[in-house]
Amino acid sequence: MIHLGDITKIHGDQIEPVYCITFGSPCQDLSIAGRRAGLAGERSGLFMEAVRIIKEMRRATHGSYPVVVIWENVPGAFSSNGGEDFRAVLEELARVEEPDASIPRPPRGGQMEQSRSNRRKWMVSGLATA
Repeated sequence: MIHLGDITKIHGDQIEPVYCITFGSPCQDLSIAGRRAGLAGERSGLFMEAVRIIKEMRRATHGSYPVVVIWENVPGAFSSNGGEDFRAVLEELARVEEPDASIPRPPRGGQMEQSRSNRRKWMVSGLATA
């Protein structure tokens, strides 16, 4: 495992390509214990920086790396903004490979997980290779 420092200063096309990128964006804006600013929040919005790095690395390696992406966060990520933030996470990761990918919106009135436990949630995404 390599820690590269401040995510806003890392460029995916300037670091050694890796098979797997694992990251966790700050959870305060997604947690049900927080103010629920969601992905638009200052802290949880850092998720987009990780997506940027992934896209840069994919371009630099002609779509070969990374192959696997693991995102870790709190259970509140599923219900933040009525499920819209998790949909946006799925869509952004899908758009790494398919820029026009569209993930359907959560059903109206649908309930996502509302647990307040400290158990973390992981999402693993495989990216197609060129």
